[in-house]
Amino acid sequence: MEASLSSGRDGTAAVSLDESIGRLSRADALQSQEISLSLQANVRQRLEMVRRALAAIESGTYGACVGCKNPIPEARLEALPETPLCVECSA
Repeated sequence: MEASLSSGRDGTAAVSLDESIGRLSRADALQSQEISLSLQANVRQRLEMVRRALAAIESGTYGACVGCKNPIPEARLEALPETPLCVECSA
């Protein structure tokens, strides 16, 4: 995940208004930049969730919902191992 963050930096560079590209090309560049920034934010958020899950494993609290303290069903943990919440608390 950390490699994804560093490799995606090219798409987040500022789009220069001085470049002689057409309006649509500039709009495409701005849209691509926005998508890259959004993807990076998602990767950062997921990486933080993984780090918290690893800390929960170390402390012995992994698998317990941080909202209601009930066990998170095994199927949910298999699908989203980094999730801190059960289905009910995540809704």
